[in-house]
Amino acid sequence: MDIQKFIKSEVIMKHTKMTALLCTLALSGYISATAAPQAGSTPLDPYRAAVQKMKDLEKAEKKGEQSAPASAPAAAAPAGDVNYTDALLKGLDLTVSDVQASVESGTFKNLSPEAPKPVVEQPAAEPEPAEEPEPETEPEPISPPVKKYTISQGETANELSSDGNYENGVYTSDKADENALRVPMAYITAPNAQITKTGDSTDVDSSRLYGQNAAFLATHGGRATMTGARISSSGIGSTGAYGYSKSTYISLKDSSVVTTGNNSAGTAVSARAMMKVENSTVSTTGDSSPAIMIADGGGILIADGGSFSTSGAMSQGIYSKGDVTVTNASVNALNTKAAVLKGNNTITLSGTILEGKETTDAVPYNIVLFSDEKDIGTMGTQHFDVRGGSLISHKGGMFYVTATHGKISLNGTAITMDDPAANLITVAGNDGANGWGTPGRNGGHVELVADNQVLTGNISVDSISNINMTLKNNSTFNGMISIVPNVEGGEKYKTNADVFIAAGSTWNLTGNSTLTSLYNLGTINYNGYTITLADGTVMKE
Repeated sequence: MDIQKFIKSEVIMKHTKMTALLCTLALSGYISATAAPQAGSTPLDPYRAAVQKMKDLEKAEKKGEQSAPASAPAAAAPAGDVNYTDALLKGLDLTVSDVQASVESGTFKNLSPEAPKPVVEQPAAEPEPAEEPEPETEPEPISPPVKKYTISQGETANELSSDGNYENGVYTSDKADENALRVPMAYITAPNAQITKTGDSTDVDSSRLYGQNAAFLATHGGRATMTGARISSSGIGSTGAYGYSKSTYISLKDSSVVTTGNNSAGTAVSARAMMKVENSTVSTTGDSSPAIMIADGGGILIADGGSFSTSGAMSQGIYSKGDVTVTNASVNALNTKAAVLKGNNTITLSGTILEGKETTDAVPYNIVLFSDEKDIGTMGTQHFDVRGGSLISHKGGMFYVTATHGKISLNGTAITMDDPAANLITVAGNDGANGWGTPGRNGGHVELVADNQVLTGNISVDSISNINMTLKNNSTFNGMISIVPNVEGGEKYKTNADVFIAAGSTWNLTGNSTLTSLYNLGTINYNGYTITLADGTVMKE
C-alpha cells in the first residue's frame, strides 16, 4: 500500500468528521457560523478556533459550578461519554510524520480516541496447594559380598602368602579336604621343603579339577620354586603337587613326589597353570592316579629328565588335556595305558621312553587319542609328536584313534609291541560307552607322518574313519592296511586310507591291502600280495 495515499485518506476522514462536529456545534450555538473556513485559509484554522471556543466555554462552566449552591450540583456526565475536546485536540496535534510512523509500527489505531472500557474485577487467585513432601525412598538392600574365588579347594594347614625364601620348611596335614601347604598369589622359593599329607578328600572331582586336598597347591598366580623337595601323600584324592589357574607356576628340581591313594596324581595342573619338573622322581601306586596329569582347562607341564611311574589301574603315565612335553625321561605305566591325549592338545616326547601295559581296560591300546562329543568334527591341534626315544607296548596295540581329528608324527623312534597279533594303529568309531561321541558318527581321523621311521604292524581303518599316511626320508612300513565296515553301521566316509610314499621310502606288504588312493615315488615290495584301490584297480607285482 502507498503510505502517502493512506495517510492522506486518513487525514481527509478526520477532516470530514471534524467538519461535521463543527456544524453540530454551530447549530447548537456553541460557535458561530462565521467559523467556517474561508477561502485561502488553512483548513485547520477554524478547527483550532472552535477548540479554543470550547475550552473557553468549559472554563466558564467550571466557574459557574463553583459559584452555584451546593444543593444544585451539576448533573454528572454519563459514564462512558467521550471527551471530544481532548479528542479534537489530539487529532489537531497529529502531524503527517506522526501518522506515518504509527502506521509503519502498526499502532495507528491507538491514536484514535476510544471509549474507556469498564473495569472488570479479576477474581482473586486461589492459593496454590502446599507441595506434599516426596516419600522417602527405602535404601536398596546391600548385596552380600561376592566371593573372589568360587571353586572348592578346601582349607590349608599352612599358607605362604608373602614373597620370600622359606628354606627347610616342614609342612604337614592330617585333615580331610586340606592342603599341607598352599601358595596363593605369592612368589616363593622353598629349598629342601618337606611336605606330608594324610587325610582323604570328600570330593574327588574337586581334588582332580582344583587341587583340593593336594599335599602342595599353588593357586591363583602363586609361584613356587622348590629344589630338593620331598612331597608325599597317602589320602584319597590327594595329588602330590598341583598348580591351578593362569599365571600359576611351579618348579620342582631334584625332588621326589610319592602318592599312594586312589585318585591321587603325582604332578598335575589345570586351568592354564604351568609346571616344570627337572631331574625328579614321581611315582603313584593308587588307581586313577597318573604320574603326569593336565586336567580341565588345560595348562602346560614340562618334564626334563627324571622318571615317572604308576602301578595302579587306570593310572596312565601321561593323561593330557593340555600340552605335555617330556624330554630325556622315562614314563612307565605298569598296569594301564602309557598315554591318553584328549581334545585339541599335544604330547611331545623327545629322547624319552614311554611304555605301558594295558591289563584291565576294554580298549587294549597303549596310546589313545580321542575327544569329547563337543570337540568332534573340529580340526584342531591334537598332536602326538615323538622324536627319538622309544614307544613300548607290553600288551595290546600301540595307537587307537577315535572320535577326533589328530596327527601322529614319528621321527626315528623305536617301536616295540610284545603282542604280535595287535594292530600298530586302529582308526575307528566306538560304541559311545565312554562318552566318545555318537555311535556311527564318531569315527577317527588321523594324519600319520613317518620321518626316518620304521613302522612294523598292521593298520586298520573302519568305514567312517580315515588315515592319511606319509612315508618320507627313508622310512619303511612293514605291514598291511585294511578298510573294514563300521560296527555301528555308520555312513561311509568319503575317503578311508590314502598313502603317499616319498622317494627313498619303502612299503613291504605283509598281507593283501585295500586303499582309497596311493601315490608312490618310492618302493613297494608286494611279496605276493595285492593292493586294491577304491576304483577297483588291483596292484601287484
